[in-house]
Amino acid sequence: MADEILCQVKEGIAVVTMNRPESANALSRSLMIGLRETLNKLEMDDSIKVIILTGSGEKAFCAGIDIKEREKMTQEEVLRSRSLHVMPLFRDIEEMTKPLIAAVNGPALGGGAELALACDIRIASENASFGLIEIRWGIIPPCGSCHRLPRIVGSGKAKELILTGRIIDAKEAERIGIYNQVVPYGKLFDTTQKLAEEINKNSLVAVRQAKRAMNVGANLHMAMAFDYEASKECYFVRDTEGPGLKGKE
Repeated sequence: MADEILCQVKEGIAVVTMNRPESANALSRSLMIGLRETLNKLEMDDSIKVIILTGSGEKAFCAGIDIKEREKMTQEEVLRSRSLHVMPLFRDIEEMTKPLIAAVNGPALGGGAELALACDIRIASENASFGLIEIRWGIIPPCGSCHRLPRIVGSGKAKELILTGRIIDAKEAERIGIYNQVVPYGKLFDTTQKLAEEINKNSLVAVRQAKRAMNVGANLHMAMAFDYEASKECYFVRDTEGPGLKGKE
């Protein structure tokens, strides 16, 4: 588990890296546990003012839930994992008082797209596509994106992206506001680091309170709880007409 999460800290800025490049940094149970533990420690550390979240390698920021691991699980194990690992991770991220910047180093798909949206700011490399593709598998985004995405891009565009499961490239994601900035891969870390340093210069209390003030009206706790329950309704329904399920028996 320790090798799946890397953490470097320098002058009040922590860089957290999901380190499963061979699996496109997919969210296995161990990675989610490690990520949650790491972020909670950083949240409690008063010397840390800004956190950068990224993935290892150029293949992906995060490809979402680890499908290979999921396919080996029973229905009860899937529900237990969602209850014990998936939802607590996203709740903890939502409750963080410190700014969380996503350095999106590659495609962010499914749960990976939800992870990027849960961050406060997203800086992406040119190869960083974006897609909430859950609808293709007969489910919905369960971790708050049905509410986060409309706040970012507007209701109509959010419905278009979620109901089609369409994957868009980095430039399109930047144009509609999902990615704050798109840069060449080689400049991603420097650009994100400079932004973190700019935030780091300001008062920790003021930064926390500004983030809190912007988030206070969102009521994401109730929204995420609804998403979770709504996704359970369709999670085990066999819909062979969905593009992600054709041919599955």
